[in-house]
Amino acid sequence: MRWSTPSCAGFCLTERHTFELEFGSADGRSFVARQYVRYPVHVGRALYTDPLDRGRCTVFLQSVSGGLFEHDRVTGRIAVAPRARAHVATPASTIVHTMRGGCATQTVDIDAGDGAQLEYLPAPQILFPGSHLHARMSVRLGEGAVVLVSETFLAHDPTASGAPFALMDAAIDINGRDGRLLARERMRIRGADWLGAQPGVSGDFSVQGSLWILTQTACAGLPDALRAISGERLYAGASALPGEAGWVFRALGADAIEVGKAMAAARVAAHGALHR
Repeated sequence: MRWSTPSCAGFCLTERHTFELEFGSADGRSFVARQYVRYPVHVGRALYTDPLDRGRCTVFLQSVSGGLFEHDRVTGRIAVAPRARAHVATPASTIVHTMRGGCATQTVDIDAGDGAQLEYLPAPQILFPGSHLHARMSVRLGEGAVVLVSETFLAHDPTASGAPFALMDAAIDINGRDGRLLARERMRIRGADWLGAQPGVSGDFSVQGSLWILTQTACAGLPDALRAISGERLYAGASALPGEAGWVFRALGADAIEVGKAMAAARVAAHGALHR
């Protein structure tokens, strides 16, 4: 079976986001100050589970539809008030289901106030045959703000027919406090190229993970710590972002477990460099 590459040209987002989260802070404890959510997203209750920072607010976003389907439009906004500290994640991987010519779009806007800390660490996206994901993210960094953002994806064919996903089209914009663009990264990969084990694309690996460590604060020791991360059947590296916007760590691995370990190590390295 052959899959054509679908087009998302002219897609239209809804007027209001699928989910909106605003975090505030008082007396050293962060909290959900406001939230709005609608199908297909569910927002869990606020948790305080970080043993090193009991005031950090953790929230999980959960899909109630079973993943992303053709023509889905999921948009979100996360705002963190000055000096608030939040961790937003998903409890499980997101399946991007088979599509027949259309695509799914996923957009998240992050606004981190002065001195705010946010980790947005969704679980991996699993791309089924014929799936086309159009993902966009924008981050605004206040003075002294720190934002960690992760993105991991892998291809999976439940029928074992060897059919590839159609397209993974992802981009992230990092903006300063004044809205000036500091850095932009875009990745556009066809499934046929990804599964083709081509040099410079995927090689012998099947999972890719990226962790953006976004801050305009100096991070002494971070580059060496990131570049020291290694593992069995793992290819990893780190680069400084333009505009002094921070660093990006990227890992290619044979499976999600190996890449997950590398991403966790990069997160620990970021915390150590930022003395969090």
